Amino acid sequence: MIFMFMKIIPSKQLQLKSMVMCVAGLCMGLALAQDAPWHLGTYGGQVSAPSAINTLLEKPGPHRVVVAVIDSGVLSGHPSLAGQLLPGYDMVSASKNLRSARSPDFSPDERGARCGARLMSSGFRTHGTEVASLVAGNGEKGVLGVNPAAQILPVRVYGACGISRTDLLDAIKWAAGLSVDGVPDNPYPAKIINLSMAGGYAVCDAELQALIDRLVRNQKFVVAAAGNNFHKSLHEPANCNGVISVGALSAENRIEVYTAMDPRTLIYAPGGGGALLSHAAWAENKMMVATYTLDFFGNERPTSSYSGVGTSYAAPVVSGFISLWLSHHPDKNLADFTTDMARFVRPVEPIKPCAECVPYGLVNTDRLSLP
Repeated sequence: MIFMFMKIIPSKQLQLKSMVMCVAGLCMGLALAQDAPWHLGTYGGQVSAPSAINTLLEKPGPHRVVVAVIDSGVLSGHPSLAGQLLPGYDMVSASKNLRSARSPDFSPDERGARCGARLMSSGFRTHGTEVASLVAGNGEKGVLGVNPAAQILPVRVYGACGISRTDLLDAIKWAAGLSVDGVPDNPYPAKIINLSMAGGYAVCDAELQALIDRLVRNQKFVVAAAGNNFHKSLHEPANCNGVISVGALSAENRIEVYTAMDPRTLIYAPGGGGALLSHAAWAENKMMVATYTLDFFGNERPTSSYSGVGTSYAAPVVSGFISLWLSHHPDKNLADFTTDMARFVRPVEPIKPCAECVPYGLVNTDRLSLP
């Protein structure tokens, strides 16, 4: 069984000024740098957050990269994701699907959905939307993804009734362009598969490992959240060989208290946490995400807020970063990424719970468009 980890902390919205960027014939609204989410960096001599990845002024390359967000589903009506979504799929099988069967409807279960006595939280309902916005948010409502030229392939794999291992395996296969019995083939195979989930077996299951090995051979990238288990070791899917496992940093480039700690964690990225004792712009220390709230009349409305906290949110930052790199170098693979990692990381202070860990944080230290 795979469990999701997240935390929602309501906060203020960020209003951004807008600009237009055109890449390979696609025009999109973006945010001006001085108002961008803190984890992307700043411009014009302003001081960036110590853990900012500094991609704000990195223009996407000519190649649009497909990133699969395998999650709770995506609410396609959010303005921050307008123009960013491909036709996805609901891969939740009949035994756990309140809609009775798999279908092209990749939206999450309704707010307040129940599976027997089990009530799905509103946080799980919006989780996939929030994760997708960190990869490819278009700048509307202040939500700017790491690569707003990326295309999101939404794949729903859990809802009010939880998740099954079979559905997860099928979702990964379908997202990568492999055939799944009873489901039409995916016409938009993903180059990157984002798994903002953790909590499976302590040792990677052989079937899951074989699938990941196959994807890596096919030059796919699998990015997984390390998990919010408070410095314990990695569980599936982050502990599988070939997975880019992602831990979480605070805005001050410190390992967050909730993140898993394991020498196998490949990289750390901003994931947010408690507010910092600082007057700096990043003291909020939460991730700006596209989400939904209820208005005075109880109607759901799209909004944005600094509310993302968890390794679930650090993982899509890395997925977006890799997609930005691949937009310039579409033929690169996992071996190239690990070989080039010195260009993409900065040191992070180790902590006692994992004396053997040598943590590195994600950062654009050089132009991603360079060879």
